[in-house]
Amino acid sequence: MLTTRRFALSRAEWVTTAVAAVVSSAAYVAGGQPYLSRGVLGDLAGFALLAAVGLARGARLRHEALVCLALIGVVLLLDPRWPVGTGEAPWWAAFAVGLAAYVAVRRRVCD
Repeated sequence: MLTTRRFALSRAEWVTTAVAAVVSSAAYVAGGQPYLSRGVLGDLAGFALLAAVGLARGARLRHEALVCLALIGVVLLLDPRWPVGTGEAPWWAAFAVGLAAYVAVRRRVCD
């Protein structure tokens, strides 16, 4: 099953979330601000996709962190140049706002 109405993560989702966090954190440590800017673009795309699916189906996609990590990979493959010049603070703020918006949608669609 690709979706669930449960707000809590399953055991398997905890594992994939931990893996995604380690992979993304390691890439940030290695790549610094250029990774951060592209990573946040991928995360924002992921949050938008997750929210759209949640609102359309009334349930959240499972393994949300892997969805975001996959979209970070897409952004890295596209290698956009424009976000790299922006400092880190705006990217962390954008990430926080995007995550908060997604969590609000997730709260709405889950039990």
